[in-house]
Amino acid sequence: MIFTSLSPNAETDDIVLAIKTFFSPRKWVTGSAAVSLENAFKNWLPIKHAFAFSCGRSCLLAILSSLNLNKEDEVLLQAYTCVAVPDPVIWAGVTPVYVDCEEQTFTMSPADLTRKITARSKVLIIQHTFGHPAEMDALLKLAKKHKLFVIEDCAHAMGARYKGKLVGSFGDAGFFSFGRDKVLSSIFGGVAVTNNSLLALKISRYQQSLPYPSRYWILKQLRHLPMTAVAKPMYEMFSFGKALLWLAYRLTLLSKAVEELEKQGRKPSFIDKKIPNALALLALHQFQKLERFNAHRRKITKIYNRELENSELVLPIEKKNIKPIYLRYTVRSNMATRIIREARQNHIELGDWYQTPVAPAGVNVRKVGYKPGSCPVAEKLCRQSINLPTHIHISENDAQTIINHLRRYR
Repeated sequence: MIFTSLSPNAETDDIVLAIKTFFSPRKWVTGSAAVSLENAFKNWLPIKHAFAFSCGRSCLLAILSSLNLNKEDEVLLQAYTCVAVPDPVIWAGVTPVYVDCEEQTFTMSPADLTRKITARSKVLIIQHTFGHPAEMDALLKLAKKHKLFVIEDCAHAMGARYKGKLVGSFGDAGFFSFGRDKVLSSIFGGVAVTNNSLLALKISRYQQSLPYPSRYWILKQLRHLPMTAVAKPMYEMFSFGKALLWLAYRLTLLSKAVEELEKQGRKPSFIDKKIPNALALLALHQFQKLERFNAHRRKITKIYNRELENSELVLPIEKKNIKPIYLRYTVRSNMATRIIREARQNHIELGDWYQTPVAPAGVNVRKVGYKPGSCPVAEKLCRQSINLPTHIHISENDAQTIINHLRRYR
């Protein structure tokens, strides 16, 4: 079966490292890996300050909590996003305001941002959706005009460039995620970055005040790679692999990417934690593969571009001076639900980011401040989006298999 999700970056050496770390409990909590990971980010981006946390939403919460915001303040973020973005806004005690996105790039619309800014607007979160950089010039111009603090959401976009410069280095601060389906993965984990020394001092104090996640939570993350490695080859063998993962989640042997609490705007226990040494080891190991991973994504993207150019699908558009990485290559069709369903019947798992303006399915949009109808373009895109995989395990033959399936639809 061709997979889009289920730890798509994991290679044999990553699984071996997870197993070795599993059997080295002294390395689980403390060690030098977190500092090494932070230094690697500072040298790569480059950026003056970097801070590792338990996940990307912990990074965002740390930044927001360091800004001395008041409860009446508003944070602007785009619809067509994961609940992991508005939740930290709510946990920081301020109000999320959703901005519509551009139809061609899935990123924030400068025109709708202009309409949504008010006297209470204090922060702008710019999301580089699917690894396609947002229109930074226009967005930063508006932010400067209205004195908005800019945070770049680079969860999908590690290695993407805007006018030759890596995303994450444009705003006042930024954050990256190492979730299980991200550019690099340690199952959970993330890094917050900034060039602002005063902000860095506050984030550093905030980070130092936090505890580490529990050893049991760390254990669950170390189980993830070996268990998915066992389940994937048997996923369709009498549904054994699928049942194995379902049971593992049911028995809480593994952590879900998004917990049920988060769908209601509530904070789970692994938030507001430092990154444990075990996950920093996994992230640091994958960091060494970044250029190879992204070069592969671009190669697969070229195949999709070439072979689907004359299809009935709406393909993503690369604007001038932008170099995306395409965490997922997202096409559009009015038959999206049918195409995804029938692909699965043909042993192809296509992605469904995002089916709702605030994903995943089941999010209580009222609890996270989204008003249906407020972002019509995002709502339209949710009905049309189909993610094609670009990760390191997608061969040229796999890409052609996916293309052949998509060509059936007229």
